[in-house]
Amino acid sequence: MNYQLLIESYSLGSCLSEQEIELLSLELETQIMNINISTEFGFLKSAPSHICEGLNLKKDTYWIMCLAEILDLNKPPQFGKTKSVEVFDLLLEKGLVIG
Repeated sequence: MNYQLLIESYSLGSCLSEQEIELLSLELETQIMNINISTEFGFLKSAPSHICEGLNLKKDTYWIMCLAEILDLNKPPQFGKTKSVEVFDLLLEKGLVIG
């Protein structure tokens, strides 16, 4: 299933299965690896405002940040940085967001 459909579904109130959470986790890792190759991928585009609103994120949040937020909510780290912080730090390092 398309990760964007899972994100939209979750933002509208659906629950995610363990398998879907694992798929989203693999998707995030793939996207993080691809940031180092190119910034031309769709996950660096803004998610629609209804999705950002459903996740309590600011308007025009990147898809990759929405994905990280969902993983933080469903599979929070036991220690260390959250996925959202890791992704934000990477985007900041690449000059894709302003801190």
